[in-house]
Amino acid sequence: MGLRLAKDCPRERAGNGWGNMQSTTTGGADYSQTPVSKGSWSQHGDHQHGVQFYSQDKFLLEELSKYIGSALRTGDAAVVVATDAHRNGLLQWLKAQGLDIAPLIEQGRFVAIDAAQLLARFMSDGWPNEEQFKDVVGAIVAKALACATSVQPRVAIFGEMVALLWADGKADAAIRLEQLWNELAWAKSFSLFCAYPMSSFNREEDSGLLLKVCNEHSAVIPTEGYMDLGSEDERLRTITQLQQKAKALETEVGEHRRLRQELELHVQARTAELQSKNIRLLDEAKRREDAETSLRTLTSQLMLIRDEERRRVAHDLHESTAQLLATLAMNLSVLAEADRAVNVRESKLITESASLVDSLLGEVRQLSHLLHPPTLDEMGLPSAIQWYAERFAKRSNIDVTLEIPKDFGRLSREKEIAVFRVIQEALANVQEHSGSPTATIRLSKSSGHVCVQVSDLGKGMPMEPSTARSGVGIKEMRERVRQLGGVLTVHSNERGTLVTADLPTV
Repeated sequence: MGLRLAKDCPRERAGNGWGNMQSTTTGGADYSQTPVSKGSWSQHGDHQHGVQFYSQDKFLLEELSKYIGSALRTGDAAVVVATDAHRNGLLQWLKAQGLDIAPLIEQGRFVAIDAAQLLARFMSDGWPNEEQFKDVVGAIVAKALACATSVQPRVAIFGEMVALLWADGKADAAIRLEQLWNELAWAKSFSLFCAYPMSSFNREEDSGLLLKVCNEHSAVIPTEGYMDLGSEDERLRTITQLQQKAKALETEVGEHRRLRQELELHVQARTAELQSKNIRLLDEAKRREDAETSLRTLTSQLMLIRDEERRRVAHDLHESTAQLLATLAMNLSVLAEADRAVNVRESKLITESASLVDSLLGEVRQLSHLLHPPTLDEMGLPSAIQWYAERFAKRSNIDVTLEIPKDFGRLSREKEIAVFRVIQEALANVQEHSGSPTATIRLSKSSGHVCVQVSDLGKGMPMEPSTARSGVGIKEMRERVRQLGGVLTVHSNERGTLVTADLPTV
């Protein structure tokens, strides 16, 4: 643990309390006149518990070596509880002062202990245990005191355990340890000096903690910047400057607090304003979302109504109008076959009328199939696509290739209509925009999804084309597919266009 104790000393001495820490003179040499710098710990021998604040290790070790060296020269004992770096540094300073440390260690008058290891012997859950502290530290002090050779023996102790606790963020535990040292001093004869780096008190809120530390000590020694001043006049001037700086700092802190309060009020007001705007934005977003939902619902309903209307019109055209035209065509054929040679003009009109009726009948049937091909309901999607592709190719002179599995099967009526409309719109855009001489329709079904693709090798088309003459537009088709749980995508460039619709089959 870094604990270095000598063998049992020839005599044991009981502690004689606080009042026995006075002279540093023995019957041999008189070391009381040893010159020391101002503020040295050795000048505060009548104080039982002092604290040193420092900025640089050099100043700390210089003052510590004078404090410990003075005690050792008078025949007193010394206990150093410090970090490894400070223990080694102290030994170098003591040797530089001409002290032979080895025999002092052998005599038990010099004891060097690792602060962290000794601290661990009486700490419990981050707090100093009073009984363990008295047993462990009291035994060390008593052992050293028994080895002192001066007329009025004492132990000079330097401790850094409180500084370690402070650096670890355990300020309350450090204060409690200072108090335990004070309590131990009633039973043991020693003087104690602690040391804190001033960097541990670099915040505004540390001022209260610094005062607590000072209140537990009978002597407070400021940092080297103040102790190096040569005269009382310089010190008074420095104190005045420090008071002025403290006042200026106090004023600045007050101004900062005022500005911070104003900033907090501004932030609160701004936050309230932003929250209000955010609420309005959320309300607006909710209204727009509701409107979009309503619009989509309405669009869906309109598309359903339009599909039903197309089916009805197609049925009426096929079952009523087409039948009437067919009857009219037959009647005209009968009239054309009758002997009307006496009136060549009337015979010619009848023949022309029959031809017009046949043409009109074909257009009505084609319109009926375009509105809603009867094969879509009767035979399914593949047959309807094949029928439409053949007629599209004949009208547009665009060669259409079909890739449809033979075992494709049936889908729900809504999905079959959606896929058919996608193909209608895509082929219409091929004819209107791409200029491609060919088009390909691919239909597949797997893993609960049906996929239809329409591609061409043309010059491409606008990503949002206007409503085509035979379709309802890409936007509406995308919405139709979306409402059925699917996705419609369009990829177009100068090498061609690919329209893909992917829908779930369930």
